[in-house]
Amino acid sequence: MDGPGLSRHEQQVLQQIEAALAQDGHFGRHMHALERKHLRLGTPRWTPGLSLTVLAILSLSLTITAVLTTRTWLTVAFGAVSGVAITAALAWLCAARRKRGR
Repeated sequence: MDGPGLSRHEQQVLQQIEAALAQDGHFGRHMHALERKHLRLGTPRWTPGLSLTVLAILSLSLTITAVLTTRTWLTVAFGAVSGVAITAALAWLCAARRKRGR
């Protein structure tokens, strides 16, 4: 509880505890790790590799279906998915190369 609910003495004790904890390096690293973990809980687990794998499988299945059924809309869908997959792959490779070059 923080604010007007604490007496002056309680606020002083709280400030002393916070100062002692701020000086403890191990505690600070532990709290920082917990904070990062908490922030990551809401982030999606999709990695670029997983995204490209899903796009490649979808593209392959659209190709096979389009060839077997000779439907125009499946061929267009294949082209669209393949375009997105190629663009994503190039973006991922460029980002990896820039990251490695640092």
